[in-house]
Amino acid sequence: MDNKQQQRTSSTLERPPLEANEADGKDSARQYKAHQKAITRGLRNFFNSVAAEPVPDEFMTLLRKMDEGKSEE
Repeated sequence: MDNKQQQRTSSTLERPPLEANEADGKDSARQYKAHQKAITRGLRNFFNSVAAEPVPDEFMTLLRKMDEGKSEE
């Protein structure tokens, strides 16, 4: 690659001046953080609701049977 090609390539990869994108970048970052907080809040609420559910009787019976089998060994 010659110098002219390198200059064109590097200039297309450079970021535009901050003034042009500053407002958009801040809005995008703010939206991203708000979205992440909403997802975190939703997942936490869902986890807490599942954790608060009682353990089904069938599962407790199975756990007791497994514990009894271990104590016989």
